[in-house]
Amino acid sequence: MFYRWRTALLWRAFFTTATVAIFLRAMIDVCLSDKCGLFGKGGLIMFDAYSASISYHLVDVPPVFILAVVGGLLGSLFNFMTNKVLRIYNVINE
Repeated sequence: MFYRWRTALLWRAFFTTATVAIFLRAMIDVCLSDKCGLFGKGGLIMFDAYSASISYHLVDVPPVFILAVVGGLLGSLFNFMTNKVLRIYNVINE
C-alpha cells in the first residue's frame, strides 16, 4: 500500500521512525544506570536490547553507505515503474 502514499507522507513516516529509534536508544543508554524505574527493567521495553556488545568502526561506514545508495536507487526505480504502470492502467481503463 505504501506506493500509493504521497512522497511527503513517506518522508514523514521515515523521519518519525528514525527519531523514535534514536530517542529510544538514548533512553536505554540513560536507563542503564537504574534511574528510570520500569523503563530499563522491562516495563516499557519488553525485549533485551543489550544482549550483545556492538561496536562500530570506520571501516563499517562504506558498506552501509553503499547499501543506502543502492536501496535508494532501487526504491526510486520501483516508484518510477509503479507510476508508469499505473498511468498505463489508467489509460487502458478510460
